[in-house]
Amino acid sequence: MALDLRASQAKPFRHTVEQHLDEENAAYDAEQKATAKRKRRTAGKLTAEQRKDKHKRLWEWYVQEREKQAANRYQMAIDCDFYDNIQWSDEDSAEVEGRGQWPLVFNVTAPTIDWLLGTEKRTRVDSVVLPREEDDEANAIVKGKMMKWLDGINQTSYYRSLAFGDTVKAGLGWVEDGVRGDITDEPIYSRHESWRNVIHDSSSVERDGKDMRYLFRVRWTDEDIALVMFPDFESEIKQAAVAAGLWGNELDEDFWYLGQHFQSRDAQGEVVGRRTFVSDAFSVDNRRRRVKLIEAWYRMPEPCKICHGDDYHGQRYDDGDKDMVQAVQEGRVTLYDAIQMRVRVAIMTEGHLLVDSLSPYKHDRFGLTPIYCYRRNRDNMPYGAIRRIRDPQEDLNKRASKALFILSTNRVKADADALQGTDQTWDDIREEAARPDSLIVHKKGSTIEIDRDVQLAEEHLMLMDRDAVMIQKVAGVTDDNLGRRTNAISGEAIRARQDQGSVVTAEIFDNLRFATQVQGQIRLSLAEQYISLPKVVRITGERGQFEWARINQPEQQPDGTVRYVNDITARSADYIVDEQSYSRSWREAMFNTLMDLLGKIAQVAPQAALQLLDIAFEFSDVPGKAEFVGRIRKIIGYIPEDLSKLTPEERKKVEDQLQQQAAAGQLQAQAADLEMKEKQANIAKIAAQAEQALATAEKAHAEAAALAQQSNDLMQQLLAGFQELQQAVVAAIPAPQ
Repeated sequence: MALDLRASQAKPFRHTVEQHLDEENAAYDAEQKATAKRKRRTAGKLTAEQRKDKHKRLWEWYVQEREKQAANRYQMAIDCDFYDNIQWSDEDSAEVEGRGQWPLVFNVTAPTIDWLLGTEKRTRVDSVVLPREEDDEANAIVKGKMMKWLDGINQTSYYRSLAFGDTVKAGLGWVEDGVRGDITDEPIYSRHESWRNVIHDSSSVERDGKDMRYLFRVRWTDEDIALVMFPDFESEIKQAAVAAGLWGNELDEDFWYLGQHFQSRDAQGEVVGRRTFVSDAFSVDNRRRRVKLIEAWYRMPEPCKICHGDDYHGQRYDDGDKDMVQAVQEGRVTLYDAIQMRVRVAIMTEGHLLVDSLSPYKHDRFGLTPIYCYRRNRDNMPYGAIRRIRDPQEDLNKRASKALFILSTNRVKADADALQGTDQTWDDIREEAARPDSLIVHKKGSTIEIDRDVQLAEEHLMLMDRDAVMIQKVAGVTDDNLGRRTNAISGEAIRARQDQGSVVTAEIFDNLRFATQVQGQIRLSLAEQYISLPKVVRITGERGQFEWARINQPEQQPDGTVRYVNDITARSADYIVDEQSYSRSWREAMFNTLMDLLGKIAQVAPQAALQLLDIAFEFSDVPGKAEFVGRIRKIIGYIPEDLSKLTPEERKKVEDQLQQQAAAGQLQAQAADLEMKEKQANIAKIAAQAEQALATAEKAHAEAAALAQQSNDLMQQLLAGFQELQQAVVAAIPAPQ
């Protein structure tokens, strides 16, 4: 309803809205303080014995899971090393260096992985928010714009790309969505979390982690910061603090695998072991004292009451929700007892539990969303695309090293007495044979031969090429995908090979799309829970144009009450990944096919091809596609069949267009009727003129016939008179004598 802001009403309305906003802000601040106080009170309710028992359980889960995943996490770290050009083990590297060579790396793996990462960046997905109720379509559209705004300010797509990098390389990536404690900033954030900091429940089989019992994240925090965060646990914090440069049990989840140090130092202080993800900078004697805080998200069974009926159907009963309590009191909602797994969150050190409380989020999920690449069937352990190509990559490096060694060295065959009488030793002969300008003196009668096995080196090089081809075949990234020149000449052949590579990698991107939808559902739930204040958000639409969406806007009603327009906290909606935006290669193929088909149709029926042109361009990726398609449909007069899916503004435009078309059709019908009458009158006039002309022609014909008859009669009379004259003349001529 439009507001009447005349001078007599403007002041009361402004006062009402501002007062209402002040009340809302005060209520919001009070709720935040109450939440914090409730968390502290919940943690404080635990007795020392209960706190100890809970820490013992969580710590046992953590240690058990860490040991269970140790072997696979060791392999995940090596997978990441292969991408980063660390592809030689210490033993093999020492052997190569011992024969005078460098452990050279010919990294075919990195371009293959870069193609997967680049494809993800090139085909970032779009999303749409769908309503759950028939009368909530407009609100869902506003939520969709708000979600795009959240993606923009939080740079969600970039963090998701970082997590996808972990997914492809190591096999598992994590994205986090939560709420900031700083009320001066936007409440909802999105981040990327390294797989190295997260220990998850490996017994989980669901891709979204719904069946995970627990999830741990390690955060190293400076001691002074930890003391400010947990002032009631000063002694526990100081006890857990260590100097980050000291090697000990405090760092064991990062450096202990299979019962031995992943990297350590010997008695002289030299680094030994495989140098993988441990940096030398971290291993120096650092005086900065830090605390290893372990954040634990876990599920515990708890009795509760579930709502049945009305808008709260299936939700857990909350006696702090006034509307829900009122619905129960009015009989619109009934309650029944149930047992559900409630999400809890705890923060602990290795020796003490600091915080434990219920999750503050209504979505009842963990804050971290997993993105899997592949999972091993026998134990559900994740692994990435590099795991499948490590063997040919390692073999390729060794083949190159052997070929280089063969080409760089010579073998000497000689008689045992070949050096008698000379001042040379066999070491001198070996060094001289290695020189390109060697000069070897030997005993007369004896033989010294220099053998170079070039053929064996060529065979190693051939095997190198096969290893490179195998890496591409296994990974599904062909030379056509990488833009390299191949024997495919036509565009169709190149696209066919590119599609083959896309099919091989389809599972990876399907897992990414699934994780994107799960993450979006979590972020949408957080927005519905925590974005309650009035806000105007801006998003960038087609061709860089700005679009503005107003949410939670107060509007005064005639009775003086305030109603919120576009209240996103009122109802829930569904977050759906736009599949059409995701399948870029599929759209390109459809667009090319439809354009070829329309070209053939245009040759026989141009108007029919024009009517289908907008459908073809729906599959294109041209900038400003929406405006382009809109203009085409305006030209051809397209009207959507289902008007219920349109916004009120769009529906009004369509209805106006229908009315205009109806009016235009009526005018066209009248014009056609007048034109028909004019044509009928012209036809009647022409027919009368033709009839008159025919009558005139018939009369003229009759007159001509009568004249012809008169002429004929006169001719007969003349002929008869001529005959009579001739006879008279003949009769008057005298007969000859």
